[in-house]
Amino acid sequence: ILAAFVWVFILYSAMTISLLAQSKHLSSLLAYFYNTICVLALASHAKTMFTDPGAVPQCAVPIDAAARQMETHSMCRICKSFKPPCSHHCRICNRCVSRMDHHCPWMNNCIGATNLKSFILFLGYTWIGSALALMIFGCNYFFCNKESCEFTGVLVQLVRIMTVICVASILFTSSMLMNVTYGLMTGIGTIDRLKKKA
Repeated sequence: ILAAFVWVFILYSAMTISLLAQSKHLSSLLAYFYNTICVLALASHAKTMFTDPGAVPQCAVPIDAAARQMETHSMCRICKSFKPPCSHHCRICNRCVSRMDHHCPWMNNCIGATNLKSFILFLGYTWIGSALALMIFGCNYFFCNKESCEFTGVLVQLVRIMTVICVASILFTSSMLMNVTYGLMTGIGTIDRLKKKA
């Protein structure tokens, strides 16, 4: 359900910017640029959502070199199979995921070794799109000194709703980008970091 909300919010914002361009409140070039960012965000979201996050196969066995270095091997208590280092079992997906960072309800998928790149791209595109929309609205609000550039009628309501969505989106994606960047820099995923705090 939350994954569908992401699509609705991004498509709503693309529609609002397109309506602003159509009513001559915004340049067509800026609207094309914004809609391109929206398409890239949706493509990254779809790729993250439908890409296998790095599920560990049930028949996985340790590699000989790894087997010689460690005397004991982690076994998943739920899957009853070998669990490589930095992998975790997701109760929602009911599978072990290699280098699992977290299960994202906005993606309806785990974020792991194979879909982390597209997840970061999605966060980046969403942040850039939200920041661009807020800059467009801010410039219009502060620098509009003619009646012809003021939003009227339905556009005012669309822009108000989109402003709230963009502010919430910037706050959320900023925190997620910082969290993922910290995980990449330290090599410790979100689940591992939370387990160490507990």
